Amino acid sequence: MSEGGRQQTISETLRFTDHQYRLYTAIHEIGHAATGLATGNCSVDACELTITPGAATDAYTDISWVPDHTAQHTQLIFLHGGLLAQEQWMRETRLWTPERTLAARSGARHDFAAMEQLATDESSVRKACDESRKLMLRYWRGITEAAQLLCDTGRITGQEICDLLNRYA
Repeated sequence: MSEGGRQQTISETLRFTDHQYRLYTAIHEIGHAATGLATGNCSVDACELTITPGAATDAYTDISWVPDHTAQHTQLIFLHGGLLAQEQWMRETRLWTPERTLAARSGARHDFAAMEQLATDESSVRKACDESRKLMLRYWRGITEAAQLLCDTGRITGQEICDLLNRYA
């Protein structure tokens, strides 16, 4: 992602409208929340989103883990959910390009770093990615509805996410 010898920012590479960027970011957070919730091994308090055009983006998902032998796998599923949802959304809305996929992966660098700290081997990462993708696709309609609500209001509770996921499951 370079232009004229200078690195482009993620935003410059994506070239989204403000609304598209807000929804793209909301999709990421809801992708995390939905895949985590779908495992049954975590709870979500809320997802929040604050974007100031031309300035900072603050988005996060407040989640709690059930401390058991599946916690590592659940966390890997959760960490994959954000990027997988963004990639699905870009394909579905015909916004997908190879450059945008690279930008999305760059934006998910903190998720990848957390995966590296958690994973003991590559096969566990692949297995979690496959499971995350299946869960994301199963609940896709609820994910898009929840992301739209997050985009519109800036906050959505875990219960609201669960209700939407269950409505469209």
